[in-house]
Amino acid sequence: MTTWHECSGFQRDLLQAIAALTTRDEAPYGLGLKTYLEDHYDDPINHSRMYQNLDKLVEAGLITREPLNDRTNAYRLTEDGWSLLHRHVGDLTDIFHEGATNTRECNR
Repeated sequence: MTTWHECSGFQRDLLQAIAALTTRDEAPYGLGLKTYLEDHYDDPINHSRMYQNLDKLVEAGLITREPLNDRTNAYRLTEDGWSLLHRHVGDLTDIFHEGATNTRECNR
């Protein structure tokens, strides 16, 4: 299975965007993902770059591509995709808690 650090930063941002739109009950389709990312990036998102990276995430088994209509696809996290995000959140939570504990101990 693909690990968090095997994905590029842009691919990780795409996974986060898909998860965010999904939890908001919004269809995570190309334009929606592009809009989400552009709200978080200083520069415009290149259409080609986004779709090439979505294809790589499909190939890695982290997302699926589902047709919404004749011209539009939606992207969904697979079980492996959700697991990857959950593990990363767990790692960050552990780091935060360890850091908070160490900071308190240093300030005594």
